[in-house]
Amino acid sequence: MLRVGDVVDGKFRLVEQIGAGGMSVVWQARNDRSNKLWAIKEVLRSGLASDHLAEMALMAEIDTLKHLRHDNIVAISDVLETPDSLLILMDYVEGRPLGRARTEDLQGSDTIELTDGAFPQDQVIRWAKQLAAVFAYLHGLEPPIVYRDLKPSNVMLRPNGDVVLIDFGTARRFAGGRLQSVSGASGTVALGTYGYAAPEVLMGDVNTDRADPRSDIYSLGVTLYHLVTGHNPSQPPYEMYPIRQLNSTLSGGLEKIIARCTGANPADRYQSCEELLYDLQHYQEVDDGYRRRLRRRVALFGITAGLAIVLAGGGTVCSVAAARARTSDFEQVVNRAISEPLGSSSQVDEFLRAIDLKPDDPDIYLQMLESMRSDSDEFSSWDHTVWSDLMATNRTQLQSARGWPELAHQVGLTYGFFYEGPEADAAAATAFEQAVDRGSADSATFRQDELFSQVFGFRVRAAQKLGQVDYNEYWDALEQMVESVDGASAQSDVAAFGALLLPAQVLAGYPDRFINAGESPEALEGLLAQIEAKSAGLVCLPGAVDAAVEEDCKSIAAAVANARASLERHSGSTGSSETTGTTEVAGTTGPAWTAATIGTGQTQ
Repeated sequence: MLRVGDVVDGKFRLVEQIGAGGMSVVWQARNDRSNKLWAIKEVLRSGLASDHLAEMALMAEIDTLKHLRHDNIVAISDVLETPDSLLILMDYVEGRPLGRARTEDLQGSDTIELTDGAFPQDQVIRWAKQLAAVFAYLHGLEPPIVYRDLKPSNVMLRPNGDVVLIDFGTARRFAGGRLQSVSGASGTVALGTYGYAAPEVLMGDVNTDRADPRSDIYSLGVTLYHLVTGHNPSQPPYEMYPIRQLNSTLSGGLEKIIARCTGANPADRYQSCEELLYDLQHYQEVDDGYRRRLRRRVALFGITAGLAIVLAGGGTVCSVAAARARTSDFEQVVNRAISEPLGSSSQVDEFLRAIDLKPDDPDIYLQMLESMRSDSDEFSSWDHTVWSDLMATNRTQLQSARGWPELAHQVGLTYGFFYEGPEADAAAATAFEQAVDRGSADSATFRQDELFSQVFGFRVRAAQKLGQVDYNEYWDALEQMVESVDGASAQSDVAAFGALLLPAQVLAGYPDRFINAGESPEALEGLLAQIEAKSAGLVCLPGAVDAAVEEDCKSIAAAVANARASLERHSGSTGSSETTGTTEVAGTTGPAWTAATIGTGQTQ
């Protein structure tokens, strides 16, 4: 058995014991060469020889983790063997399990321990989003991976407030509609913690495979219940109650989300983690009060359209007159919308009424989109919810319209540069891809759409660490994006301005990855110099083009400065296997423009 001070593999010196189980010990180790901390799990062979189930769980954990790459999953780097033990080299996660965490561990929090109380609701929702994203990643693999045993003790809380999923001993691949054992055979042993595991997991045995990805959604719901209420479902009275029955200040939307996650029948739960993640991102809108307001709005639209038809037509025999009246009414509503203050809620409401009358007209969506991203909070989560509902209802009609490529182009710009939500980069990449699919190579924005689709797609994959990013192709796209910009056009063209800002933000995020792919620090500096030169023609004076130009200029200058500082930090570490770099995370850079910029921003 290892001891403090021992050196493993000639370079990993054991610092202290940080955990222990029945047949394993977890050590904190320091790489004497790089001074980086690691975790080493020492598993004694003697224990494995006497416990086949434990051996199977360990092999499953190794086999699963060594192929996973996600910021919120602990990663295995290597497995070393000695005559007496297996040594699993893992990322060292600083922090403590949520099952033993205190709310004092959160910056700025002074409340009580988890076992005696609850974590703040907004913090729990933040963790819920991260865990839902982890499960979306696991369930999206081919074949999917089902974790099966989520609980607070299997989630590590980092000092920065993020969480990391650990202990994959019960995880299994899900293929052909059945869980697979480590050997690939159907059938698994029933494993799971009572109170947290889904009913189908606890009911399973070596011959039945009832668990599926929805089982993880159940465990996530129970874990959220524990964290937000402080009530441990694996302890007496072994029951879950509506969370507002325990704390009336909690969100009704979160209560609905937890109830749906924990349905006894998998068919009653969320059917995917993407669906769950969407509701978590809009948990306030899931509340009954929001639903009632939305129903009133929909009813108002229906009444407006209905009255227009009744007053104009009087029946099917007057259908032509009714159509003309609807057109007239549509024009009146649009005129009222245009007369409202730009970006005001009243203007958005009028545009919604116009869309209800003519849902297949891309032009009215363009005007509404400009209005939404021109208010004080630019394109907000509320705007995102309203827009998503509109697209879910009317996308099919719109995609066949001639103006769809331009609308998709503007949607891409909106999500790429005006929205702060975690799905911003993915939504932007999808919109630009749709613009390319339906657009013409002769259009003025086609090449921009191709490049934006590529770069935002690269950003998404890089942030998720899926190992699918060719950084040489990424670099080529960045160079072409900057080369495509006429410096003068960046003054009034949102897309051209973004084509300068976006590469600078990317290089500020992780220059080391481009350097390790073979691009020289001089090449990176050269691209930054081009960005600087092409943005130099901007008139950075209030009122020169619009009220936000001065801030726009500052945003490019700041991104270039950040990229140069990051390049300076990383340029000396080319080729080093210990280079860690900074991971750019989708949605963390914030919007590029303030609200006043949008008024002249549409690309023609």
